[in-house]
Amino acid sequence: MNIYDEFHGKIPVSQIGKRLREITKVEKGAYKIITGYGSTSARASSKFAALSSLRKMEQEGLIAGYLPGEVRNEAIKSNSAYFDFKLKYESQISKDSDYGNDGVIFIFMK
Repeated sequence: MNIYDEFHGKIPVSQIGKRLREITKVEKGAYKIITGYGSTSARASSKFAALSSLRKMEQEGLIAGYLPGEVRNEAIKSNSAYFDFKLKYESQISKDSDYGNDGVIFIFMK
């Protein structure tokens, strides 16, 4: 699985959606991005921007789904946005050392 780390403060938050779309054009399976985490830093902004862009991309049919790493340790309710994605993709990433890391987001291609 390819890893992209430029989302951890290397590109402006305003360019995150554009970069995700570029990556999605070349990826075939699943990939992961490393973002910031927390609530007050600029790096946390990168995570929120990535999640917002991924939500739009999934709604547009550009990707099949996405999962932030921290959902591993959360009890996900059926009304959660991640419920179906976790059921569908967790088996693919369950042994990945980054699954559980709240600075990582897994993206699944169609």
